[in-house]
Amino acid sequence: MERLDAFVPVETVPLPRPLHRFGTAFPLPLADAYAAAYTADRAVVLDPLAYPFSAADAVQGRDRVGVARSPQAIGAWARSVIAAAPSLADVTAALEAVADSTLAGAAHRITMRDLYASHCGTCRGPVVVEAFLWERDAPAPTKKAFRCGICAREGRALLIEPTAEEDDARARKVEGDGLAYWQFVERFGPSEERRVLAQSIAALYTPRNLAALMGTLRAIETALSDGPAKAFLRLCLLEVIVSGSRLNAVAGHGAPLRIEKGRARRGQAAQSREVNVWLEFERTARELAAWLTANPPARSTPALRASADLVLVQAPVDDPLGGWAYVASVVLAGAQDDPSADADGRLAGRERLLRTLRSALLDAHRGSKDGAPCVVYLPHADGATVAASALAGAGAGYRLRGILYQRDTLQTATGGSSGAVAILDFDRDVPLLKDQRSADSLTLEETMRSGVHAAIVARGEPIPGDRAAVAALNALADRGLLAPLALARAGGTSELELFLDHFRSALGDARRSGIERLDGEDKENPLYGLINGSDDHAPLDDRVEWGVWGVLSSARDIDTRSLLKRSYGLFRGVETPDRELVERCIAAYGVQGDDGRWRLRDEDALAKRQLEQTLLAASLIDAGHRIGFKVQVGRELRRRALGTAYAGKANVLADLLSDLEKTTPLARALRGPADVLDAVDLAWYDRGKMVFLWQLDWTARLHRSLSAIGEQIPDDDRVFRFLALADERRPLAAFKMERSAALRTAVRRRGWRFVKWGPLKVFAADPDAGLDGLEPVLGLEPAVEQAGQQLAFKW
Repeated sequence: MERLDAFVPVETVPLPRPLHRFGTAFPLPLADAYAAAYTADRAVVLDPLAYPFSAADAVQGRDRVGVARSPQAIGAWARSVIAAAPSLADVTAALEAVADSTLAGAAHRITMRDLYASHCGTCRGPVVVEAFLWERDAPAPTKKAFRCGICAREGRALLIEPTAEEDDARARKVEGDGLAYWQFVERFGPSEERRVLAQSIAALYTPRNLAALMGTLRAIETALSDGPAKAFLRLCLLEVIVSGSRLNAVAGHGAPLRIEKGRARRGQAAQSREVNVWLEFERTARELAAWLTANPPARSTPALRASADLVLVQAPVDDPLGGWAYVASVVLAGAQDDPSADADGRLAGRERLLRTLRSALLDAHRGSKDGAPCVVYLPHADGATVAASALAGAGAGYRLRGILYQRDTLQTATGGSSGAVAILDFDRDVPLLKDQRSADSLTLEETMRSGVHAAIVARGEPIPGDRAAVAALNALADRGLLAPLALARAGGTSELELFLDHFRSALGDARRSGIERLDGEDKENPLYGLINGSDDHAPLDDRVEWGVWGVLSSARDIDTRSLLKRSYGLFRGVETPDRELVERCIAAYGVQGDDGRWRLRDEDALAKRQLEQTLLAASLIDAGHRIGFKVQVGRELRRRALGTAYAGKANVLADLLSDLEKTTPLARALRGPADVLDAVDLAWYDRGKMVFLWQLDWTARLHRSLSAIGEQIPDDDRVFRFLALADERRPLAAFKMERSAALRTAVRRRGWRFVKWGPLKVFAADPDAGLDGLEPVLGLEPAVEQAGQQLAFKW
């Protein structure tokens, strides 16, 4: 089976509350691409970590049979609830029935309104508080957030004011260990161990919110008969189970619950939000019902009826629920399982990811056919989580075929989370054995360094630590050393920590493999490059730019998804480009019509650009002669036809040179390799021993001019270097300069001056212009384009 080794553009869809608590929806383009590449129609695709709208649902719409298995009771139950979700009208009717329930002697909505009632501090009008703000360990809330229909834009503006004495009194009115408290604790079972755990969880709620939570749950259970609507509203309570706790910090939306030594761990935030449970519950139910109306769920299969042809899973890197999954299983689904080890607060996030994913893939290995591939989608990836996922697969009996990694896929990454995505492609291998071949430290580290070296060469640029880790994992997999490492637990240290130790050691001795550590964004994120600098291999940035231009020039009127797919298809494996680079290249050369389809800009057609470049060179030849220089033209431009503009005067650029200039090499005036000097697009020389080197490029491919040519020409006080770029390439060139420290260093060291074609053409065509008129046209934002600015420069 041929491996899919080109990155598939990932399009993520945010899930509504409370489904976002399980994770993000599995990207449909990813499911479509891998299901089509690795399976036939009606094939069985297994998702061993399923939740609503995960991989099993994504493939169901691609004429495949999605099989969903979930290790968490709440995940499986939530899937069954969503699969049988009622209509928006039924949900609205059920909400009204719950709101009108009189279990506590008054209508439930009245009881809830009284719990969160207050008065506006400005107009003293009655309001319902949406959230109280608590300082850590404070006996009462300090602020309240509400909407006043009298003095605050008819209730549209959210006001935040200090609490009043009546608010403190209302908060103290609810008993801390009242009926709601014990009803909550009793749901966790009669054992002493469960009672202690339940009490520690109940302590994470204010008495008011615990009373509102249990009161709403009892109202649902008594006001509605068993059926889809009742289950749906119970599921919506998941949102307030999480957001209604003290783990809901002011700047967050509810942290995962961690359990240590049989007790729930308190959060570390200095402030927390006490949300209005009924208000949040009602909003959640209406939003989810409306969203499901527009996005009906797929009907995937909950039980495995046949061996799977493909395992497709999203790695649980975020773990948004943690121990809340256990709490919700008990309170909502009635499942009395033991607290999951995933909620263990002593585990680091990457170690939790390793254990959870390995357990799921072991189950998938048993339920799949011989030779069935496994694909793991890892959002918010970094070097450590990619390593955890790779080792989880190896530990479950899979052989890693390759990792596709993109650093900036997820545009909505916030809160310090990574925007990177990794796709890990596995083959089904035999389970690991105790007599698996071992590998010594020297072999492991040398293999890692060779992989990093190969990645630097392939990309033609220094790489950061996360890309280096991916390259090291790919190299270990190619040598068959990943499986031994997955078994190499020693002294209580996990295989993940062993890999990271070996990886750090390998990069610490990187110079042994011709690699050096370079300055990166900060000290914690260095870059790794070749000791002798880059080779003649063009950097990936320039190759991506040329590849995107090629796709646009060969395909007229192409949709965005096809354009991205074809662009990524040109660069495989370790050469996967960043999303922003691809999109900026498309924006630089493409124009999008009203129908959303892309085509190449008319002015960027190859023939037009080459003629424009040739005429600019001809203008510079004339200007050089006028100013008093002799001129040389490089071998790539020398035989360029001039067209009708010079009809009767010259046919090609070389015809504009004198006989002496045609026979005098540039090496007579400038030191440097003859073949390199002959590659300079155009040179002015022999005036006061000054030499002006001109590189004329209609693209933003900077490597050829700045590095391949410029770095081989020695510095000299009388040598001036100019890189002239088409005006439309200014944004892309500036972006590339910002990305590449090597290019910035070359520009500073060699004294390169940038100039745009437009101002340069005006200068060259001015019969009165001299060298003093050159300075105002220099730069990507030249002074000549800035109103009221004139600069003087003495050459």
